[in-house]
Amino acid sequence: MTTKDEVKALWKLCFTDSDEFTDLYFKMRYKDEINRVVREDGKIVSALQTIPYPMTFCGGVIPTSYISGACTHPDYREHGAMRRLLKETHRRMYEEGILLASLIPAEEWLFGYYAKSGYTPAFGYAVEQVRRDGLHPSAGCRVEVCESPGAEHYHYFDSRMRGRRSCILHSHEDFLVVMADLNLGNGKLLIAREADEMVGMAFTVMDGGTLYIKELLADTDAVRDALLYDAAYIYKVQAMECLVPSSGHPLFWGMARVICAEKMLRLFARRYPALELYLFVEGDEVIPENNGYYTVKDGICLRERMYGKEYQSCTLDRVARLLLEAEQPYMSLMLN
Repeated sequence: MTTKDEVKALWKLCFTDSDEFTDLYFKMRYKDEINRVVREDGKIVSALQTIPYPMTFCGGVIPTSYISGACTHPDYREHGAMRRLLKETHRRMYEEGILLASLIPAEEWLFGYYAKSGYTPAFGYAVEQVRRDGLHPSAGCRVEVCESPGAEHYHYFDSRMRGRRSCILHSHEDFLVVMADLNLGNGKLLIAREADEMVGMAFTVMDGGTLYIKELLADTDAVRDALLYDAAYIYKVQAMECLVPSSGHPLFWGMARVICAEKMLRLFARRYPALELYLFVEGDEVIPENNGYYTVKDGICLRERMYGKEYQSCTLDRVARLLLEAEQPYMSLMLN
């Protein structure tokens, strides 16, 4: 049995995904080179995959890694296998130049579990309840169902995602995975055009009698309304739920862990040159390079203690909250 076969068998044992979704994941997303495991008694007892994702952050694009499929065989749980695997994974991320790790807990109680490894809730969203009778689409906008997405569709998708302040981006390869998953759930990609120019797109799926708009990208409010109006018409519903980025007090899809505090703080300092921070980071046993004094002032971050200044002690999760709450990061279409 190959490593891929072993991990797939473990996945089926631990998760309740359909065979169709599992087959899709292991055909299109799984790769041995992004897989990490713990072996005991001659077999894989714990596994996860680290999927690379770029992310817009503080005016640039940073390398991040998304932890997917984290699971442990039921007979080997509560013995520290996953905790050990996460430590090894975070250390390797640091050595590979990754700045931030992310994941989506499969269950609510796992938010507390991952917090022990330095993660904090970070990727917020809101659910907008939209009714068709409250929409006023533009007469000049034409909406169509996209049967075979191509380079034009990905280019529009990528450019709009990159326009967001802080957002997990999808490669072309991952876009194809997203589309395969959408098709598996009998979802539809709706495209809005004005004349021949693409001006919007919506990822739509019906689940349990509710129409969900999993992602919506539009050049104008009128295009947005046209996409939602036609989505309701196509699915024959009067209301839908639209998942959108949110500030304030959002719900959270995912969590984040800072992998390289110094590089993240340098980008943050450059983004907010008027900000002054005096931090003493402590408690990162996995990546001790993150521990120490940080002086953020005049748009730069120095690894030194400034005489006469009071430094605030903080753990890595607090650093993550400081960095990410200001940027309000968002993720979508993650196959969660």
